[in-house]
Amino acid sequence: MMRSVNIAALVFSMGLFVNCFSQESASKKILIRYATAHVGNGEKIENSLLAFQGNELILLADGNKTRINVLDYDSIIEADGKHIYPGFIVMDSRLGLVEIGAVRATQDFDETGDFTPNVRTLPAFNSESKVTATVRMNGVLMGQIAPTGGVMSGSSSCMHFNGKNWQDANVRSDEGLFLNWPSSYRYSGWWAEPGTAKTNNKYSDKKTEIVSFFQDAMAYAADSNQNEKNLKFESMRGLFNGTKRLYIRADWATDILDAILFYRESGVEKMTIVGGAESHLVTTELVENNISVVIDRVHKLPSHLDDPLNQPYKLASQLTKAGVDVAFATSGDMEAMISRNLPFQVGTAVFYGLEYEKAIQSITLQPAILMGIDKKYGTIESGKKATFFISDGDALDIVTNKVTAAYVEGKRVNLSNHQSELYQKFKP
Repeated sequence: MMRSVNIAALVFSMGLFVNCFSQESASKKILIRYATAHVGNGEKIENSLLAFQGNELILLADGNKTRINVLDYDSIIEADGKHIYPGFIVMDSRLGLVEIGAVRATQDFDETGDFTPNVRTLPAFNSESKVTATVRMNGVLMGQIAPTGGVMSGSSSCMHFNGKNWQDANVRSDEGLFLNWPSSYRYSGWWAEPGTAKTNNKYSDKKTEIVSFFQDAMAYAADSNQNEKNLKFESMRGLFNGTKRLYIRADWATDILDAILFYRESGVEKMTIVGGAESHLVTTELVENNISVVIDRVHKLPSHLDDPLNQPYKLASQLTKAGVDVAFATSGDMEAMISRNLPFQVGTAVFYGLEYEKAIQSITLQPAILMGIDKKYGTIESGKKATFFISDGDALDIVTNKVTAAYVEGKRVNLSNHQSELYQKFKP
């Protein structure tokens, strides 16, 4: 009995020690000085002072213009010659929803049925995935986890990649709904040997089906006191009151124009095009309707046989110069590997005309704006969550990108993963 009491007392005292230690760590003020800070809003500070306490940034200043007392800080990190960036955010991702592409049992991103807006990726997100750990090493610290399949795929959520479980990793739940717009053309062949285009004879019927579904959903949303709850329409209420965004996957110019017309008549408050292979042909309509574009991939073949080979590389530059806001996704096969290379895909867009700080904004602040989390994430400004990373060199350059430290909401991220461990184990 006495032994049990002693053990209980020991456990209790250890709990008090751990709690006191965590509170002490949370209260520490940490200063990072003399790095080049890429703020995320288009600004760059060459000789910066960045400080955070707990999970919040408390200082961002130009070291050439601001004097500080270093004694006010518990820890100082010298970062002269290094670069600081807000955590990169990948859009329309399946990270945490698939572990091994060739094993169906590890995939949880495509629900049965055509109209499933009530399907949620949030509880399906696997925070212990070995895959998400690999993307952090290149500065990708957050993502929009979205479903695929059907017509209305379901609801997406914003997650960070340093959580203990899906509740801990949740940044904003159910922030948007994904709609796969029907294609007016169908292509035969495959990516290595594309065939000819054929008109989709069922396009008009599919479009009518979508319009009818949204009309019913809008009528349902107009009545706030429904006697019988319709789970599908309940999940769509946010589209009509501005609390959720509609993401429409569409590539061809004619389809994008039809999607814009649908958006204007649907009662939906906010809409974004995802994919947009031919979005550069309809920039006037996109700007007039304040519609942004999430470019699905940069490193891919052009959509048409007679397109310039570098058209996908130039798309971001073409859109931004026309006044269209862009963000980036990495959807497709081997997405885990491609998501890890998100910075380098954006780096290719920079080489083909996208202004550098605008490129940083497109994978930091712009995704945060789309998902409605920009008040706390997306830039490294004072008052926002301390979610950022330090790189020895240019983070968009595959040669110089070397992330030496990363923080998610003030917590230091372990940058090791099973791939880096295997490299250390088997390197010559």
